[in-house]
Amino acid sequence: MPILDIHVLLQSWLDHGWLRDPQAVGLATFEAQELVAHGFYAVSDVDQLCLYEDERLFRRGKRPVHVLFKAFLQRGQLVANSLGLGDQVHLAGFLRAARQPLPAFRVLLEQGGRSGALLFDSGLVLQFSANLWGKPRHYYLTLVEGHVADAHVPDRDSDIDLRAASVGHVQALYDSRDPAELKRLARRGNAALRELAGLLA
Repeated sequence: MPILDIHVLLQSWLDHGWLRDPQAVGLATFEAQELVAHGFYAVSDVDQLCLYEDERLFRRGKRPVHVLFKAFLQRGQLVANSLGLGDQVHLAGFLRAARQPLPAFRVLLEQGGRSGALLFDSGLVLQFSANLWGKPRHYYLTLVEGHVADAHVPDRDSDIDLRAASVGHVQALYDSRDPAELKRLARRGNAALRELAGLLA
């Protein structure tokens, strides 16, 4: 199977709010048996919300992109999936390559604008962070997480939420910014923030 471009994979999250095609990450299904058979490691109680994760390889141009793919199953049913990306994919590059117009979203930023998230109406979260060393020049996608909109889990009684990008968690981390405020912050903010504000204008 040819190695998929990471932007193609990310577009699927934008289109559907979550990764619907298991074949994109080398699986036949997102069922627990399939995940375990392909080397995924299970974290947490399998009777509650269980995280399965494993590394996968994609590309950006000719460059390899190693990601951590995560599937969240509750009582055996997929409720969310995500990618841990580190600092390998520019947020601006992905937004430029994405099909336009983008689905409706809000911008959330931490104080100082070194990290934040795009929170889409579908529940999709794109978390990003500026480069760690030197002046923040670009934002990198760090985590992409989508929630299965039509997941119907019987007797959902778990308070456990392993999802690092769950909507409540992200809203607690960052402040929501409207477009006018984002422009104002960008004028005196870092280069990464100016780049993002310019793309979203």
